[in-house]
Amino acid sequence: MELVDSHCHLDAFKNYDEVISKALKSGVKAIVTSGCSGKDNTKTLEIAQKYPEYVFPVIGIAPQEAMDMGSFDSVLSFLKNNKARIVGVGEIGLDFHWGKTPEQTSRQRECFELFLEFALSEKLPLVVHSREAEKEVLEVIMKKGAEKVLLHCFSGDLSLAETAAEHGFLMSVPPVPSRGREKIVKHVPLENLLLETDAPYLGGEPAAVNVSARMIADIKGIDVEEVSRVTTKSCIALFNLRC
Repeated sequence: MELVDSHCHLDAFKNYDEVISKALKSGVKAIVTSGCSGKDNTKTLEIAQKYPEYVFPVIGIAPQEAMDMGSFDSVLSFLKNNKARIVGVGEIGLDFHWGKTPEQTSRQRECFELFLEFALSEKLPLVVHSREAEKEVLEVIMKKGAEKVLLHCFSGDLSLAETAAEHGFLMSVPPVPSRGREKIVKHVPLENLLLETDAPYLGGEPAAVNVSARMIADIKGIDVEEVSRVTTKSCIALFNLRC
């Protein structure tokens, strides 16, 4: 059984070599690691360069970072200069849990749309953060005509998840159960689901992606091998991974 962690943050680990080794030994075929800020993006590319057969980078500015930044120009320039080294743009999006004021949400929106436009122009997949802003995020990406989209750790209601699935968007499932997440997993087609850990923030380490796979299998009443096969195939196709 081979698994892919579609979203984590290896740059946040001081011992990322050990973390990657443990994941590979536990059956993780590939890891997609995401940068969230200028400093994170640089480290993300460094780690991916060290493990080109297993680790694949996406870089961007997370919304909670964007709302306190004065300018996005340097990160966007870094992204443009390194577009050949990445498999997607992210994470980007909106976060109304942290964005409380009109000024903060305005900065989030400006950053989101700026990086979204770049991704679309380069035909790169999007990794989207949408905490407590799922409806607004879907409105933006559908209006822009985005097609290659991963809604990481999607926690919107079932109707929004079904709308996302109807548009061909993928939603990644962390190894943390919740009633809302169970509804999404139960009713959304397996072909629209991916595995993620968001490590170290939700799943501890990428090796914990096994927990996500078993959770999906239990909810849907199918073999975990089927979850592995379908989610791995979908993730490889989304990011055009060579692993």
